[in-house]
Amino acid sequence: MKPRRPASRAKKRNPFPVHHFLLALAPVLFLYSHNASKLPIAPSELILPLVASLAAALGLWLLFWLVMRSSRRAALVTSVLLVLFYLYGRVQATIGSKAPRLLLPAAAGVILLVTIIVFARPRREFRGLTIFANLVSLALVLINVVPSILISLSPHPCVSAFLQASSPHPGVSVGSDLPDIYYIILDSYAREDILSHDYGYDNSSFIGHLRSKGFLVGSRSRSNYAQTYLSLASSLNMTYLDSVAGRTGAASDDRALLLAMIADSRVERVLKQHGYTFVSFASGYTGTEFEDADVHFAPRWALSEFANVLISTTALPAILQLVARHSQWDAQRQIVLYALERLPDVARIRPPVFAFCHIIAPHPPFVFGPHGEKLNPSAVFTLNDADAVPVINHETMREDFIKSYRDQLQFVTAKVTQTIDRILARSTQQPIVILQGDHGPASFRNWDDLSPDQLVERMAILNACLIPPGSTGPAWYDSISPVNTFRLIFDRVFDDTLSLLPDRSWFSTFRQPYRFYDIDHPETYEQARSRQNAPLSVLVFAAGNSEPADPDRYARGLIRLRYPGADRLPAGVYFRPLPSDSLAITVAEQTYRRAVASGNLPDLGPEPDSYAGPGPDHRPVVALFFATGEQKQ
Repeated sequence: MKPRRPASRAKKRNPFPVHHFLLALAPVLFLYSHNASKLPIAPSELILPLVASLAAALGLWLLFWLVMRSSRRAALVTSVLLVLFYLYGRVQATIGSKAPRLLLPAAAGVILLVTIIVFARPRREFRGLTIFANLVSLALVLINVVPSILISLSPHPCVSAFLQASSPHPGVSVGSDLPDIYYIILDSYAREDILSHDYGYDNSSFIGHLRSKGFLVGSRSRSNYAQTYLSLASSLNMTYLDSVAGRTGAASDDRALLLAMIADSRVERVLKQHGYTFVSFASGYTGTEFEDADVHFAPRWALSEFANVLISTTALPAILQLVARHSQWDAQRQIVLYALERLPDVARIRPPVFAFCHIIAPHPPFVFGPHGEKLNPSAVFTLNDADAVPVINHETMREDFIKSYRDQLQFVTAKVTQTIDRILARSTQQPIVILQGDHGPASFRNWDDLSPDQLVERMAILNACLIPPGSTGPAWYDSISPVNTFRLIFDRVFDDTLSLLPDRSWFSTFRQPYRFYDIDHPETYEQARSRQNAPLSVLVFAAGNSEPADPDRYARGLIRLRYPGADRLPAGVYFRPLPSDSLAITVAEQTYRRAVASGNLPDLGPEPDSYAGPGPDHRPVVALFFATGEQKQ
């Protein structure tokens, strides 16, 4: 008779694995919470990727469980496979085209094979590792779930009162005799002289064709802003964005208000008051996807910007290309071609109609050859500018961009010519057609280091408009900019009295979209650029009254948090206790101004940059950075 095992030696119950399910959720939630706070993303966009990821995790787990006869070991293999899958695209983007093409899939395959060999060993259940993986994956999900819930519950920025207060509405007149209006944005379409001088492309035949159809072409037109959201928020609201910058702060990179202005624009509201039907086209770009329009045209398979970014971080593009011979590049081609082919169908909708169509071309990604050939670059899919071009080294980047841009522009121009002709042929009444670039191209890689000629390249745009003859009002002129497009049209079509604004162009970087530089005074940008690596005076509002043992080291840590990758040193460091329990930057700035006025702090300079969050010691901190002082030795 066997002796009874002591109770203390009883077999411990093995934990149930859940980490593979949690790791299936974490990457999707991370991408959403990381982007949605500054670039609104509909929570509904999470449903499909979350369900698909969970279903894949469940299927893989059951498969490995069937083979290994262990739920815990099967879950560990599934988790490793999920980590490899979701990190694949990020690693590929990091190594770029420098590494051999088969290096990454080979490395992933070796890791997976070793994992299967290790966890396939029988009689081991990896109890401790399962508990650890459960806890880590739970922490990853919670870290991303809480911000995601707060973002989804927070109200969308309300701009109606802001827009109504800033500009009056024209009078209302409704009638079927009003012309259809097509607002066609060709992203990054440059002006004729820039195409000739910088890109070696003769666009005179296209411009001549437009003029033969009655278009007025601004041969000296420039965009008002250097980025899509800034440009469209301005043109669709017929105003400059000084008040927006004042509300957000020059140091902010939050684009939520811009997207709200585009989604609830003054132009759309005015036209709806005149009885217009709002028609939109899928663009694949957050902010110009108006799925709630009266009529929305979209191809059967159209990926959103969020979906494209998520897919690009994974191994799915490589799998799709191998299995289905279909890629994100194919989807992008389909979106562009669909819009150009279906735009003439708007003429069949009962007038009057306002059609808004934002086409991501000739802007990257470069998916067309000069005659429409399919291109499938080896780089990770992206909507960025020069970064979208696969290059071997930085010296060839500009040449590669120029060639790819010129080839895609040649094909897109030919398709746009056909589209315009078909729109005019199908229209029973001559429509208003606006053909406009939102900004110029960017054959440069470093936004923080632009020369004056590159500033001109970024701002010079195609700007052509077909206006019915016989209408009275302000005359079209050669240097008209997008902020005045609808002011001129509304005056001439609706007999309103909207005065034209001075045509100004403002450049800003992606990192600081609201810090505007006058393109007509490039010396202001040159001065700002020369201060990029200048030493900083750092004013720190930290929890508690004690200063760190090494203030300079602490300040250098803060500078690295605010300016990743920058080589800047603290010229002076000042510590103060937090002025309140909150991390409000405005409170910190007000406290600083009062301290300067009372003589308790020196005047460190105007318009500081700011940072709020965990400091180098992980305690709450608000820091103000002033570009003052001499370089410390």
